[in-house]
Amino acid sequence: MNYHHLSIEERSCIRKYYVDGLSYREIARLIGRNVSTISREIRRNCTHMYDIPTYYPHTAQKK
Repeated sequence: MNYHHLSIEERSCIRKYYVDGLSYREIARLIGRNVSTISREIRRNCTHMYDIPTYYPHTAQKK
């Protein structure tokens, strides 16, 4: 089974679109990834600051 890690550029796009309020499906379409990839990425690398979900692409890239 082949798989490719998300690049820092893709993660930065995910963050921008997520902050802009786009749905996971819209984000997936824009960066050419499966919607489940977007969902997992945000779920695994999102923190809650002041009850606001925040996604940090550089932290995710270091993992």
